[in-house]
Amino acid sequence: MKVLPSSTEEAVTAAAAAALPSVVSITASGGTSQTAGHGMPKGHPDVPVAADGSGVAMRRAKDGKGTYVITNQHVVEGADKITVTTPDGEPYPAELIGADTANDIAVVLVDVEIPLLAEGDSAGLRVGDLVVAIGSPFGLSHTVTAGVVSALGRSMTEIETPEGYPLVDVIQTDAAINPGNSGGALIDRSGKVVGINSALVSDTGKDAGIGFAIPIKRALEVADQLITGGVVGHPFLGINGQTIDERLAADKKLPVRSGAYVAEVIKGTGAQKAGIKAGDVVVSLGGAKIRSMEDLIYEVRRHNVGDTVTLGIVRAGKEIEIAVVIGQRPKDVSTSTPATGTPGSREETAP
Repeated sequence: MKVLPSSTEEAVTAAAAAALPSVVSITASGGTSQTAGHGMPKGHPDVPVAADGSGVAMRRAKDGKGTYVITNQHVVEGADKITVTTPDGEPYPAELIGADTANDIAVVLVDVEIPLLAEGDSAGLRVGDLVVAIGSPFGLSHTVTAGVVSALGRSMTEIETPEGYPLVDVIQTDAAINPGNSGGALIDRSGKVVGINSALVSDTGKDAGIGFAIPIKRALEVADQLITGGVVGHPFLGINGQTIDERLAADKKLPVRSGAYVAEVIKGTGAQKAGIKAGDVVVSLGGAKIRSMEDLIYEVRRHNVGDTVTLGIVRAGKEIEIAVVIGQRPKDVSTSTPATGTPGSREETAP
């Protein structure tokens, strides 16, 4: 593959030249199989299922030889065999080091030195900034597409990770993202990575100009915890709730027309210990206004386990403040269940 020097004056070309050597293709072969029910004749032997994705070289192994590659958890989910193909076309077996479903981040280790991609400032991005997506859509390795940052801090609770965690606080871009781009790099004009491409919104399953990337700051925080073998922190408030709309406000005779209505407080959580009650309405967290459950999920996820936050609560017509310690999310908590209150609404766990 011919790569132009990064000294070129063309912004997209220069950015791609700086990042391409660090972006790999990933093939994950799983233990699941497709047989007669999936277009195969009855009695046909099981056929291994393979998923294609992308990855980004971000950390050097302790021995100085191997490379830790970040990708999406959904790319390697259920894989028995993982193969990383470097930009020069050479395939290498890879070992899954760890995966985190809640953040859709995984780390694999490959025994070859791949140039590490420099970390960009995902927190400093602005709407309209030029960004470039690099990955392997439809198996076409090291494909480069360009666009802009369409929105920041986007919360898409209708898009969920495999275990039902909502996709929150992500970068939205119109740079083309298709199946196979997952786990690849979203880079800025200097060629530094600002996000890990993760999802798209489309009626057809193909690019429609609405793609999402996990901010690199969060992706690396999760990846470093996976590499060191530590527990990944999943901030958790401990309530099931609903976004307040006119119907819910009328049904519950609420004095507010926006906020997060507390339908249930989960036992043993920070919310219960702080005295949050069913029927409360959360209207702020740490000074940030809460107009919906999406807002509440977003703000909780921006904190760390162990942080103390101040909730603005409307209770019995009066606004009060309650300090709550953010806890670690239990493994057995559902994220979204049918609401028991207003028709057509949903209850969601924060976060």
